[in-house]
Amino acid sequence: MKKKESDMYEPIKNLLTSQGFIVRGEVKGCDVAAVRGEELWIVEMKLSANLTLIFQAMARKEAAENVFIAVPRPKSGRDKNFRSLKKLVKKLELGLITVALDSPVKLAEIITFPEGTKRENKKSASIKKEIFGRTTDSPGGTAGAKINTAYRERSVKIACLLEAKGAQSAKSLRAMGCEGDTYTILRGNPYGWFKKIAAGIYDITDVGQNYLKQNESISLVTYYRMKATETL
Repeated sequence: MKKKESDMYEPIKNLLTSQGFIVRGEVKGCDVAAVRGEELWIVEMKLSANLTLIFQAMARKEAAENVFIAVPRPKSGRDKNFRSLKKLVKKLELGLITVALDSPVKLAEIITFPEGTKRENKKSASIKKEIFGRTTDSPGGTAGAKINTAYRERSVKIACLLEAKGAQSAKSLRAMGCEGDTYTILRGNPYGWFKKIAAGIYDITDVGQNYLKQNESISLVTYYRMKATETL
C-alpha cells in the first residue's frame, strides 16, 4: 500500500501524548501542534526531506521555539543523506523526528531537539487557543538517541525468535518469517546480540537478552515477542 503523509500523524501524536502533550492536527496551517503547560511544539511532516519541508519549518519558528521536521526513518543508521539532514536541522535550530512507516509497529522517535529562543506572541497564542478550543481532532498531513532503523528492527525480530524458539539456523529463521539478509545479520552481529554455537546455528547472547528486557522501544519488542509465540 502506498504510504501517505497522514500515516505519520498517529505515531507522532502517540509519542507526544505519552509525554503529556495535548496534540492536534492541522492547526493554523501546522501539520501537528502540541501544548504542554506553556510549551508549544510544532511538527511539519513530509515523506521525504526537501526544501519545502525546511521552508515550512522555518516559517513555524515565528510562532514556536520547538519546531520539528518529521520524515520516515532511514533504512540504515549510516545513511549519508540522513546524517547530513541531522547536521542541517541542528544548524537551523530545528528538531528531527523519524517515523517507522516500514514497520508493522509504526513508532515515532525524537532524534534531535531544537535549540533556540523562547517565543510567545500572537501567532503562538492563536495556535494554543485553537488547540484548547477543539474537542475533536484531524490527522495532520491531510491538507538522541539510537535510531530504530529497519536493520535494527530485523535484528529485534531475529532476537525475539531465538528467545522464544531457542538456537536456530538462518534458514529456519527465514522459514519463520525473517528477511533474506538474516544470515548476514547473524554473522555480522553488529549489536552483539547473537553467537554461533555450531555450524550454521546461532543463539541469542546475554547482551541480546538484556536489550529485549531493557529496550526503550518496548512496543517493538512486545510486538515481535507476540509474533514469535504465534510462529510454529
